[in-house]
Amino acid sequence: MTRYDGYTGVEVQVHDDGIVVCTLNRPERLNAFDGQMRQDIHRLLYEVSSDDEARVFVMTGAGRAFCSGADLTAKDRRGWPIRAHEPMFGWCTDLLEMPKPTICALNGLAAGGGLGLSLLFDIRICSSTAKLLPIWMKRAIHPDDLITWTLPRLVGYSRALEWLYEAEEIPLTTALEAGMINHVVEPSDVLPRSLELAHRFAAGPTSHYAMTKQAVFKGMQSDSFGAAVLESWGQSKALASDDFKEGLLAFKEKREPKFTGR
Repeated sequence: MTRYDGYTGVEVQVHDDGIVVCTLNRPERLNAFDGQMRQDIHRLLYEVSSDDEARVFVMTGAGRAFCSGADLTAKDRRGWPIRAHEPMFGWCTDLLEMPKPTICALNGLAAGGGLGLSLLFDIRICSSTAKLLPIWMKRAIHPDDLITWTLPRLVGYSRALEWLYEAEEIPLTTALEAGMINHVVEPSDVLPRSLELAHRFAAGPTSHYAMTKQAVFKGMQSDSFGAAVLESWGQSKALASDDFKEGLLAFKEKREPKFTGR
């Protein structure tokens, strides 16, 4: 497994079963993005995606916030690293399409880009004291971190526009009912609940999760025939995998399967 060392804007912890936990680590600034944090997140997404032994990715924030968006007063104002001819927020697709299960342990305030960041994850476990603030319009800033793509797909076109126009706090009960977040738990339970789910996923057939995620993601942008093609492709790959053979053997032997992600 990758060593994941040399980070300063975030803390990275690796569990024995392949769970990689990233903690945004600027609590004195409510974990607002500065240049170093952007560099670290960008690098970490690449390393986790490339690491065959990394099975689940979890992100949370230090202190009382998840992320308050961009730090407009930071000395280090470097933007997101981009390759030639890549859009400024092209990095968002690296997280959105990461071939692993991803979980956001939304421990507190998520404002602006921090809210956008949280919606790039597969699943959001949210603290009952968190605040969800699509604040862009109150600063005359264009919405970013791909929230113009993720939010309407989660909650619908009209509701997404209303929330972005109003730029007011989204009540947690409303966000939960709309499908914007998956679960609301007590503050002390946010990371434990997220890790409980992560450990469960890490024990599963993670290569199959990746194929399922790709099929769902592509299916949102294609017709039913395209979905049938993707499912056929995934089924063929799944039937040829070691995990399928193990799952079948475990069923015959009446025991729990031991999946390897291969």
